[in-house]
Amino acid sequence: MDFSAFRDGERDGWSSRAEIYEDATARATLQSIPTLLSHARLFPDTRVLDAGCGPGYVAAAAKLLGAEAEGIDFSKGMVEQAIARFPAIQFAVADVENLPMADGVFDAVLSNFVLFHVTDPQLAMAEARRVLKTGGRFVFSQWLGPDRSECYKLLFDIIARHADMSRADPAPDPYVLSNADQVFKMMAEAGFKDTKSEIVENILHAPGPSFFDFFMSVGVRVPLILDRQDAEVRDIIRQEVDEAAARYLVDDCYRIPMPSIVFSGVAG
Repeated sequence: MDFSAFRDGERDGWSSRAEIYEDATARATLQSIPTLLSHARLFPDTRVLDAGCGPGYVAAAAKLLGAEAEGIDFSKGMVEQAIARFPAIQFAVADVENLPMADGVFDAVLSNFVLFHVTDPQLAMAEARRVLKTGGRFVFSQWLGPDRSECYKLLFDIIARHADMSRADPAPDPYVLSNADQVFKMMAEAGFKDTKSEIVENILHAPGPSFFDFFMSVGVRVPLILDRQDAEVRDIIRQEVDEAAARYLVDDCYRIPMPSIVFSGVAG
């Protein structure tokens, strides 16, 4: 199936949100970085690729641990933000599914909530293996699906009742990587061994008054669906989402469980 329109929407969506990422999506994604780095087992002068770097937080954290880090992202806006925030680190526009690096040059490839947004995660894994030295580590994080995430269950239970999904561009299953057994199989096929996983209990801290409006402004996958719906349908979804989220609102801030899973493997 052709996912090119979805891919373009993801790239453009993240570019347009790059300037607000720090006070929006990062409220949840940064919480997984300590576990990501723990699995990476970095040491001084480790050569690290932050693959799908966004504003560069993983590369910056790796550098603080003594690594020689660099980052790439397919969103020009995100790369511009990374360069502005961390000018001492090299960042470039590139694709995790087609890395512009030679074989076997990195000790670690790290991806924080990146494969969730690509069209071919198996290819991204293969590319990570290609650029890693034998014995190097690939570590990535992924959101858990609606069956284990209060945040995504709240959203997609309501969206499923009202949205016409046929209006959205064809997209890969966003939660195929939430299944550990499936991921371990994919990683083995890509050339990784000693695969492990660890749950991270992320909590999304979202300012009020409307959780729906917050998520529409900071996410990309959900807006790619809802922007295609009639205004009347969006209004119904907005009302139901905000009503369902109200129980998480404390002092004008929503605190909604949004757990993730971190996977790691060693290049064989």
